[in-house]
Amino acid sequence: MNNIPTNQTKTRQSKEYYFEQGRLFEEYVRLLFNQDHFYLKKWRQSKLIPKDTFILDLAYPDLELIFAGKNHHPFAVECKWKTEFKKGKIGWAREYQIAKYLDFERKRAMPVFVAIGIGGTPSKPEKLFVTPLVNLKDYPIVCEDQLLEYKRKPTQRFFFDTVQLKLF
Repeated sequence: MNNIPTNQTKTRQSKEYYFEQGRLFEEYVRLLFNQDHFYLKKWRQSKLIPKDTFILDLAYPDLELIFAGKNHHPFAVECKWKTEFKKGKIGWAREYQIAKYLDFERKRAMPVFVAIGIGGTPSKPEKLFVTPLVNLKDYPIVCEDQLLEYKRKPTQRFFFDTVQLKLF
């Protein structure tokens, strides 16, 4: 039998690699939430599924959490890790994905945030930006300058502002 990888095999291995990188970044983001105050309701882990299969649930944000303060505040986080900005830009999502996230936000009546890690490794990015989805809804490709006000220390734990419904 021929052991030389085919283009199809290489493509599958490449997809598996990217799905694993996504899963590792999701785990990193999840661990930034203090378990005393944030409860993980659902984790839609990145996974490779057959090309002709569509699972609606996987089109929604990666993490659904509940901040348990005086009241419970549900929200969701979509996690994206990229190796670098290319010419100061990254493609963080496709338009149809953004539409699904916005649909989720509207139907579930909960804010959706986008966590974007840049550089380093998915488990330890050099840069981390966290912004409300509404700020990126018209931008499948975003410039680093657009994200600067949402930059945070990659090791800083999350805080949820229950008045403004913002994640910091």
